[in-house]
Amino acid sequence: MTRLLNAEKIIGLPLVLFLAIYPIFSNAFQVGIMGKFIVFVIFAIALDLVWGYTGLLSIGHAVFFGLGGYLLAISYTFQRGVPTFMTRFNIEEIPAFMTPLKSIPLAFLLGLIIPALLAAVLGFFIFKSRITGVYFSLITLVLATLFELLVNNLQAYTGGFNGLMGLPMFPILGEPLSLSTFYYVILAIAIAVYLFSKWITTSHFGKVVTAVRENEGRLRFLSYKPEYFKIFIYTISGFLSGLAGMLYVSINGYVGPSDVGVALSTSVILWIAIGGRGKLMGAVIGALGINFVSNTLSEQYPDIWQLIVGIVMVLVVLFLPDGVYGAFSKWLENIKKREHGVRQDEKSIKQTEIKHS
Repeated sequence: MTRLLNAEKIIGLPLVLFLAIYPIFSNAFQVGIMGKFIVFVIFAIALDLVWGYTGLLSIGHAVFFGLGGYLLAISYTFQRGVPTFMTRFNIEEIPAFMTPLKSIPLAFLLGLIIPALLAAVLGFFIFKSRITGVYFSLITLVLATLFELLVNNLQAYTGGFNGLMGLPMFPILGEPLSLSTFYYVILAIAIAVYLFSKWITTSHFGKVVTAVRENEGRLRFLSYKPEYFKIFIYTISGFLSGLAGMLYVSINGYVGPSDVGVALSTSVILWIAIGGRGKLMGAVIGALGINFVSNTLSEQYPDIWQLIVGIVMVLVVLFLPDGVYGAFSKWLENIKKREHGVRQDEKSIKQTEIKHS
């Protein structure tokens, strides 16, 4: 029986089934909200690859999320000609450096490549300089702050603090998708991202990346170059974050400075910490669970919901340091060990009885 007990399957399979049938018994508003939460799952997985498996706490990961989101959002606004946030500043034609964004498919491709490229360049200079720990975190924090200021100040090109609103629902092939269709597209992409990340973390490469977190010095002693593994995983994370950002602006219909700065960056860190760092399913549970609970409580207790969520987070961090999923996995492992011990005792007793007989 215990051989069938696998924490990932016990939680993952029912969760996928629940999300697959969710639109059947939910209204359009609830489906849209859940679709946004699934996008956050992709973003949480992207950060977990860097923080959970490599041990690099990025406090500015929303930069990649927002970069992908803004590239696609600006492309959406270009489909109706020169957008109003540009004409307000007497810009009558789309600037030459932004003309590639007239094509939505090309903008989507750029929304994947540019965040990944930015992550690769940053990673090269940071990790080749052997910057780690709190110094790496501070650099990413400054990066998020600067990017948020940049989005706010470049109002003629980004919409400024008003953001970009009224965005269509993923018209990647021409016409916008229906809400239910796009929901299942997001769900399929999230499952693919999870399986891809699972493949990476369980491969030889993933084991080396985990070794970077555990003991980078010993890894260097074994003739590995940890900086190249860090650059690669950081690039993948930037790629996935850009993907999540583009899906977010399409399901949300809006993107603003708050979606690219420190606020979102710290939120995703909390989701992973609550769910379980270094475990992909922990990132899934944290992103879905915290957002779902927050949304439900905000409807029922609009005045104190943030206090309730804050107390729950503090209690989880204090009493479940491995996160909710980590604690559940350990509990399941203890059951397996106890049952294995019982079987070993029974086997020993039978062997003793055979000898005496």
